[in-house]
Amino acid sequence: MFSSLKLKIVLGIYIFLILSIPVGAYLASQQQSATTSAKQEKKPVTKPIEEAKPLPTPVSQKTIPDELPGEKATTQATTFGPTLNLKLTLEGRPAAKMASKIFIGIAEAAAQTNLKYLLSFNIDLPDSGEFNGLSLAGLTTGSNYQAVIKGPAQIATSSAFIMSPTQSNLNSNQPIFLLTGDLNEDNVINSADYSIAKTAFGAKPNSANWNENIDFNVDGIINSADIAIIIKNMAKTGDSGLWISQVASGSASLLDQTPAGSVSAEPVYHPSGSSGYWLWVPGF
Repeated sequence: MFSSLKLKIVLGIYIFLILSIPVGAYLASQQQSATTSAKQEKKPVTKPIEEAKPLPTPVSQKTIPDELPGEKATTQATTFGPTLNLKLTLEGRPAAKMASKIFIGIAEAAAQTNLKYLLSFNIDLPDSGEFNGLSLAGLTTGSNYQAVIKGPAQIATSSAFIMSPTQSNLNSNQPIFLLTGDLNEDNVINSADYSIAKTAFGAKPNSANWNENIDFNVDGIINSADIAIIIKNMAKTGDSGLWISQVASGSASLLDQTPAGSVSAEPVYHPSGSSGYWLWVPGF
């Protein structure tokens, strides 16, 4: 009996040991894994730094296009009221070299002499000879007017036009030809102009007697080609007749009563009693 009970106890202990070995081993391995994981240092995870992206532009700061897609941008000159367009050709000048100071006076179409200009301008004509957008504000739409045009060495030429509510084109938009040779600005080409040209004959831009107004063909020398233009136009008078400058009160004296512009005429007025050529401008 005893031996049988003892044997059963030994057998039970043996079975317990056999079963406890794998269980103990499993528990020991789990404990070891937990301890190892706790001792390990946590390493930071590194990633490439992304470039900073700009913040979206607020709608209020975005550039709004000036035109819708498919529309063509146009530039319009700022002018006042109806305008006048003109094209000029200065005799003797080569093409695309028309740059000059030009006088333009607007008068009633019926007037022929002693014109009273309703509007007057001094413009810088470009090399192209075209000038657009001359304001005619104040004139009456549908009325007849004339434009008197004069260059620094050209006699005056007039061109009639009917006032348009928007744009008026002189001479049906064809070039207006200005005759050259009026060097003393009296609107007549005569021996007085010829004498002025002779004093500068052979002059170049670096010469003491250089006068660019006499270099009609803009070739850099005053020679027979320029003189020939004066001879060709000798005795011609511009539209609106002779231009005579009035004596300025207290600043000039009347020394000669010979009509300016005649073949033998010397300048009529000599400012302050000194001799020389007078610059003639239209009377207002």
